Amino acid sequence: MSRALLALPFAALLVTTPSATVLELTTFDHVSMPAQVSAQAQDWCRDAGRNGDRETFCEVRELKDSGAARLEILDNSNGSISVTGSSRRDIAVQARVMTSAETEAEARALAKEVSVTLENGRVRSTGPSSGRRRSWWVSYRAEVPSAFDLALDTSNGSVTVTGVRGRIDAESSNGSLKLTDLGGRVNARSSNGSVHVALSGTQWDGEGLTVVTSNGSARLDIPEKYNARLTAGTNNGSLNLDIPVMVQGQISKRLETTLGSGGAPIEVRTSNGSLRIGRR
Repeated sequence: MSRALLALPFAALLVTTPSATVLELTTFDHVSMPAQVSAQAQDWCRDAGRNGDRETFCEVRELKDSGAARLEILDNSNGSISVTGSSRRDIAVQARVMTSAETEAEARALAKEVSVTLENGRVRSTGPSSGRRRSWWVSYRAEVPSAFDLALDTSNGSVTVTGVRGRIDAESSNGSLKLTDLGGRVNARSSNGSVHVALSGTQWDGEGLTVVTSNGSARLDIPEKYNARLTAGTNNGSLNLDIPVMVQGQISKRLETTLGSGGAPIEVRTSNGSLRIGRR
């Protein structure tokens, strides 16, 4: 029977670089720690589950960076990315490092070989090559200023962005996209995953939004009295409207219309999947 081993922070070594402050967590089993931090770490590790019949080790590392104007997490594999805008002025990242091996000791040792860094707003993870019986992956949760630029890219994992306005580029291969309360210039794409966009306010604050998925369903939630130039469609799937819209001609699988008095362009498309436009 496999067991998921949780690594809980006990002591911290503070390492300062010219552009980033990295909180490396020294971890021990069954050692008490501040309740709020330990509960978050345990819950996030527990959410990750197990990896087949192998032993799984999990630890959460914390990193901070000040002075950067953009957060970049690119070329991530087998892990999710979640970013939330806040009133803070710096970047705070939690990295959940997961390792899997034949034994607990091997899984723990493998985690020590995985490096996660944050410098000048760029997050990078490196480690040994994964094999059939030995592997590692990293997921990220980040808080950034509410006005901030993002570049996010992962494979086999989801991307979630909430409450951020800026130049936002997000992409997921084999994972979903969830975008809520955003602004600025947003371009997001998923292959083999669903997309869910939730707008807020009465109009888009910025240049506009384009969200596309190649194989997955799409959902767009729009508040009442919203103003925008809306383009939505699907090539192979149903188009479902749960809100009244004004159109000219016949509604097919593509919709182009002006909401209210118009405004920035909002575009949501899927190639193979249903598209639903509803009220938020």
